[in-house]
Amino acid sequence: MKNVEVYSKEWCPYCAKAKSLLQSKGIKYIEIDITNDEQQEAKMIERSQRRTVPQIFIDSESLGGYDDLAQLNATGELDQRLDLDRKQVRHQVYDVAVLGAGPAGMTAAIYAARKNLKTIIIAYDVGGQVGTTYEIANYPGFQMITGPDLVKQFIIHVEDYGIEQLIGEKVTKIDIQDRCKMILTASGREVCAKAVIVATGAFKRKLNIPGEKDLAGKGVVYCATCDGPLFKDMEIAIIGGGNSGLEAAIEMNLIAKKVYLISSADWTGDQILQDKVASAKSIIALKHHRPKEIFGSSAVEKLAVVDTKSDETKELDVQGVFIEIGLFPNSDFMIDMVETTERGQIKVDHKGYTGVRGIFAAGDVTNNDENQIIVSAGEGARAALSAFNYLITQV
Repeated sequence: MKNVEVYSKEWCPYCAKAKSLLQSKGIKYIEIDITNDEQQEAKMIERSQRRTVPQIFIDSESLGGYDDLAQLNATGELDQRLDLDRKQVRHQVYDVAVLGAGPAGMTAAIYAARKNLKTIIIAYDVGGQVGTTYEIANYPGFQMITGPDLVKQFIIHVEDYGIEQLIGEKVTKIDIQDRCKMILTASGREVCAKAVIVATGAFKRKLNIPGEKDLAGKGVVYCATCDGPLFKDMEIAIIGGGNSGLEAAIEMNLIAKKVYLISSADWTGDQILQDKVASAKSIIALKHHRPKEIFGSSAVEKLAVVDTKSDETKELDVQGVFIEIGLFPNSDFMIDMVETTERGQIKVDHKGYTGVRGIFAAGDVTNNDENQIIVSAGEGARAALSAFNYLITQV
């Protein structure tokens, strides 16, 4: 048995994702919590030569962080390093395969299981965007809950139904073989299902500047609607000049003390939104500026921006950086199979049907622009019910 060690911190969404992935594969590991342990933190830095968490080791060999772990697992290399028995082909046929384990995917799986359908979840990671959200105050039943904690509640609910899961798998293709949909993964696994629900979500476009990853969930946020109320009477910066950036600025104008709206060029959003932003007293527009670096120890403290015309750098004293530069749907493996929008979103009807027999979609991967947790969960339930109705009417 290989010795697996995970250096983590209490509030670290990527640490939670890494541990969930390892647990889903039945891998035992030693967790080293460095939240308040400077000695262990120094040891981690010395061993890994990195100052980010999590840091993962297999038999004292540095594996890297969560992204490294997920990538190795998706290709099958992690199983090789851990000497795990990899089952390439699953000979049984599932009624429903749910692709994705965010709110849409997990809700779809629960509803499918409640209809007594043999269900499997196939997902790259657990929780999706919710897993990296610091606090959530608009999900019914929880006045305030962190993203990772809400994901844990979803996981417990899924496990109550004994739903089979393949976590850490990246779907690369779906082959239709008569009425069977053969799902292929990057690691070489194959899963056959009579119906498929695509709930692979979308990922926020990142700035990819220093400080962004380290301070994600600690002032760096990607959803004004979800996290905006937590920044009441604070000074924040919003990055983006399209509709999402302008809408976030309008929303935060009623909440924050001061709002810097930063865009690398002129605004591109709808004129009505531009007019509203221009008339807001608390919004300071910094057009033709690009973000350079985010500073802070345990929370955001400053944002450095560069004037693209003069090349001058200035620092803004802010407690929040809202990144609103768009979403990319995780639909690359479906582009040639179903109808999509120009942005790659899967087009569905009001029942989640994609137009391809037996294939449904839900959540942020679809052409629904309401990127809210509860909306995605509702769409997941609807897609599962549609899949059930499809299956029972087949002859």
